Amino acid sequence: MLKPTRLKALYESPLPPMALTDYGALSKFLNSGARRCRESGRNFDLFLDWAIHVLVTSLAADSGSRIFLPKTRTGPFALDDLIPISELPPAGTARVRLAETRLIAPVWNNSDLELALEAFYDSGFEDARIDQPFGGAYIQELNLAIIDSPSDVDVPYVLRIWGKGSIQLNSYSLKDLEPVLRTDGETWYLREEDGGETELPVLEPRMAALYNCALHRWCGKVAHEHE
Repeated sequence: MLKPTRLKALYESPLPPMALTDYGALSKFLNSGARRCRESGRNFDLFLDWAIHVLVTSLAADSGSRIFLPKTRTGPFALDDLIPISELPPAGTARVRLAETRLIAPVWNNSDLELALEAFYDSGFEDARIDQPFGGAYIQELNLAIIDSPSDVDVPYVLRIWGKGSIQLNSYSLKDLEPVLRTDGETWYLREEDGGETELPVLEPRMAALYNCALHRWCGKVAHEHE
């Protein structure tokens, strides 16, 4: 059974998971897969693609599940609690077709979600093209949109469920992020202009694992043993 302190941390994490994911356990699996691929000559991308799919699916699923957690233990979601990139310059702005995009948009307010559902119904299930930018980020290689609470998370979430609509987000490339952001699963290390690093705690291990898997997959990183 989880200790009360651990349960408290889960409730207050950026995306309180329906099932606990352990960074170390995932790293152990990937390290074993990397060794097997070196011995067999198989392409390790197969293992990375599987892990990326599982992690994104889990994070996206919790976006909706969060509405069912105790309201006294949850609050608005901030992008930097998931991955600290809001102060980094984006590559540009992307129009994101929600039907074709993985989406993390953690809903938590009953009334806001109810209003978004009712508005979508009253619009005749409109395929809305929303022009005002949303707070959050679009990570190009992952085809992943993350919406945070300064924006209306409920509208993109509802549109995505029915495969409708498009929104605009700041767009980031992993190749731009890799030189300035790294993680060991417990801490994010954000490189400053003077060469120093700011250390921030990892609040969502699944996102840290996803980021490292994506770097290996798309930035030419060589698979290595995790510390």
